Amino acid sequence: MMKKWMLGAALFCAAHAANAEDVTVPAVGYGDTFEQAVESALGNAIKQVNGAAVATRSGSPKAYVQVKRDAEGQASAELNAKRTEQDTQSGLIKDTVTNNEQNLNASASSQAEMSSKTTVEAGVGSTNDVRAQGKVKGYSVTRQECGGSKGCMVELSVTIEKFEYQAKTPKLERDSIAIVTTGKLRRSALSADMRQSVTDKLVKSGRFTVLDRSNDVAFEKENDFLASDNVSDQQRARLGQAAGADFLLIIDLTQAAVSTRVQENNIDLTGESTREVSQSTRASVRYTLVEAATRAVKWSDSASFASGGNKISAAMEQFQAKMVGDIIEIVNPAKVVAVQNGRVIINRGMGSVAEGQVYDIYATGEELVDPDTGEKLGAAEEKVASIKIGEIKAKVAYGALLTGQLESIAKGSIARMAAPPAEPAKKAPPKRAAPPKSDQKIDSAGGVIL
Repeated sequence: MMKKWMLGAALFCAAHAANAEDVTVPAVGYGDTFEQAVESALGNAIKQVNGAAVATRSGSPKAYVQVKRDAEGQASAELNAKRTEQDTQSGLIKDTVTNNEQNLNASASSQAEMSSKTTVEAGVGSTNDVRAQGKVKGYSVTRQECGGSKGCMVELSVTIEKFEYQAKTPKLERDSIAIVTTGKLRRSALSADMRQSVTDKLVKSGRFTVLDRSNDVAFEKENDFLASDNVSDQQRARLGQAAGADFLLIIDLTQAAVSTRVQENNIDLTGESTREVSQSTRASVRYTLVEAATRAVKWSDSASFASGGNKISAAMEQFQAKMVGDIIEIVNPAKVVAVQNGRVIINRGMGSVAEGQVYDIYATGEELVDPDTGEKLGAAEEKVASIKIGEIKAKVAYGALLTGQLESIAKGSIARMAAPPAEPAKKAPPKRAAPPKSDQKIDSAGGVIL
């Protein structure tokens, strides 16, 4: 397991790199002294380049006191105060504002000469906490005004080293997908193996960018280490944000069991005994494909497996093939890449197709829209040809024409796996015709003599 994790970390580091560039910006700072003004300007420059986290706290209490005198000269006083606090967390993504209110009631009594009423109102100013981080490569003073009671003002030209997280390879226009397991068997070894196998098949298909959700704890520890003071700024630049998934595949392995039945037979006459052992496998899975942005269910299905013997591995392989096939077909069906030298090339490679499989080719027409909901139902399709897969490369497969014309197959046409031919119905053996009644021999009891 450790070797596997180290290999994954090595591949992660190899596929990504830090990019640092020097950014020069103007900045103005104020302070009582020249040094304070320079520090203020440098801080403003860092905020311009890297942004800042701002926390604002403000209080606005209002209070009033009323004093009333009764007939015996006793005065009573009541204090009512209402305090409102507002906390604001401001960042690059969003602002979060929290309001808190507190009510305070108090009373007192004293001797008073006369009736009076006093109202007191007070306001409290706000406090700001601004934090920014960055590395200053250098700066130069372009202007300064110091002296007198107004303090000092400086204008600087500041060079900041800005780090960005970049992938070495250009971004591919692929849908991203994350795979999670749920249900009572989600922590079992079978669920973990199924998730890994589905991940492998989706990666090999080349249709999806598969996001890792199984090692979140390890990645969080690595990110915490990169954010600490134990690494250099260049290494810290590797710290990036995890990508969000376009789709979420939820797998629920509801049943996976192998039953063993032992039967012992004893023969009293001979004293012999026999022992028979038989096994049977039962498994079932439910899987759901959810669009992450809208949480809409794009596809949901289930599969079951029952067989004699210990066939749990065969059940898992059958489930994996069905899930991967359905997902690819729903989200990203196979398409014709080109027609060359009498062969049809589709964008399916090793791990996605097998030699000898038959694909039907469909030409697409106008977009279909549901008149009731306005939902796009896809394009109209018309079958124009069939091909049989022969040569398979890493990312494409070549098919020979079985039916149709090559001229009717256009680039971008949809290729769907053809349904297997139906097996011919078995003919029942002919029934032997009954002999005529005149040829039947009937005994005295009424039975037929054969």
